[in-house]
Amino acid sequence: MLEEKFKVEKREKTEYPPLPEDMYQVELLDITSDWKPKYKKPDETELKLSFQFTLLDGKDKDGESLRGRNIWRNFVPTYLYIGKKGKNVLYEILEALLGHELSPEEEATMDEEFLNGLVGKQCRVMVKNKKKDDAIYSNIDGFLNATKKLKALTDEEKENARVKNKDNKDKKEGSDSEVDVEDIPF
Repeated sequence: MLEEKFKVEKREKTEYPPLPEDMYQVELLDITSDWKPKYKKPDETELKLSFQFTLLDGKDKDGESLRGRNIWRNFVPTYLYIGKKGKNVLYEILEALLGHELSPEEEATMDEEFLNGLVGKQCRVMVKNKKKDDAIYSNIDGFLNATKKLKALTDEEKENARVKNKDNKDKKEGSDSEVDVEDIPF
């Protein structure tokens, strides 16, 4: 029997249509890291970095502003290298955010402090859509320097763009219950 008082809210499913394929100026909102099972070696783990970018410009097919929409690019930072296909994703992201090629000093001192210092910087991303099963996913296909600085995200826009972790959600006002409304199966 439930002992705590709480009210179940009804929410509509939120849908985010894919972004139109285009180039967008974005701001790096956050970088997170997590240990995930290795690709093709699920018994081993590897560190995965997730770069969360928030759009600063662009319009959808109906003319509505896309400012505040998010797009992510994940990367497993095994090496910082330049191969026969060019620079790896980490190089591309860093150089686009910095606006110049990485110097040997920047390469040598790259750590979490260096990466966290990039949060709030702007660059441009090219977005391509990919259809998989019945869904369409918007993916970052390339990174470019920002040619001009656009109006940065406000604190309110940043808060709205942040993905709320289920473990860190604020409890509903007036409720001491640990039941998450979204976890109730009806």
